Amino acid sequence: MISVESWPQPAVRIWTLMQRFQKFLVVGAVGFATNQGALFLLHSSFGLAVPLASPIAIFLSMIVTFYLNEVWTWHDRGTGRIISRAQTYVPINIGGLAINWGILTYLHENTGMHYLLANLIGAAVAAVWNFTLNNAITWRS
Repeated sequence: MISVESWPQPAVRIWTLMQRFQKFLVVGAVGFATNQGALFLLHSSFGLAVPLASPIAIFLSMIVTFYLNEVWTWHDRGTGRIISRAQTYVPINIGGLAINWGILTYLHENTGMHYLLANLIGAAVAAVWNFTLNNAITWRS
């Protein structure tokens, strides 16, 4: 374990942010696996069109990632009731859902890209949005 006690405060903030971002990426990988798996099942097994299956899959992953971010990524931040953080998290991540869905739909329908690859690209862009806003608003210090 690295001791940052003697580091200047700006360096400690950057170090802490990078540690938190790494946790966010791990949680994001679990959320993405949930998203991809649900999207695949909804589209391939249940025959839902990709533009309909995608928001359902993203919503399921939002539930998983909220819980994991609450208990691990930002376990040391956020005060008050969990419902308050959920009420902030959901609208932010609905923005991420719109970003992911828009990119997925565009790439799949307009370029012929495979829907799972297009979903990966959409999820990556949405992750930047989600981390930035949730770090600054939902689990602010």
